[in-house]
Amino acid sequence: MTDFSTIKTLFNITECCGFTNDEIQIVKNIFGNLPKVFVDYYAELGKIQIINQTQDSLIIPERFQYYNHDNYLIFYTENQHACVWGILKDDLFLDNPPVYMSYDQKKWELETETLIGFFTAMAYLQAGFALDFPCNTFYELELHELDFITQNFANKDVSFRKWLDGINFYGNYQDDVIIIMDGNQLFYASNSKTHFLEMNKVLSKLGTEL
Repeated sequence: MTDFSTIKTLFNITECCGFTNDEIQIVKNIFGNLPKVFVDYYAELGKIQIINQTQDSLIIPERFQYYNHDNYLIFYTENQHACVWGILKDDLFLDNPPVYMSYDQKKWELETETLIGFFTAMAYLQAGFALDFPCNTFYELELHELDFITQNFANKDVSFRKWLDGINFYGNYQDDVIIIMDGNQLFYASNSKTHFLEMNKVLSKLGTEL
């Protein structure tokens, strides 16, 4: 199985809750071969709503029929359908293919180099809204404040290239996330009250509330 330990630790997930082989077969019947990471994610984590439905949405097997595209397997959609994410059909034989984003399903741009990178980045984005201790506000940062974050918090090593002009993730613990999007907008969350208060003490003093 693919290693999803980063996602499971972030959300404190201890048990699998995914789609059955029969449910995943519905997708295989439409597209044929599916990437290993895709199948493993749907089988292990696909039905956990806090990860897959809090903000944006993983497409569930019975709804793939409504996302037909000649060249892409569309598997994730923004909450207001402003954009979708998909895998190039020519890449479906790969275990861990790149993921592309499109606003109109005509022009597609590379979002993440790998599918596991996409799922991890999306988990961090969902975590900003779903973890037990969110900041519940957005801050607009100055350049020196962005530098402060990059110098004092570890990069989570996954990101979105295109959505919201790029989204980067930081944090010093496995159960927290600091999200920087649109170049200078900040919000953050943690599943630990102690870790949240530690972050909040510093980050709430940065920027201007939006």
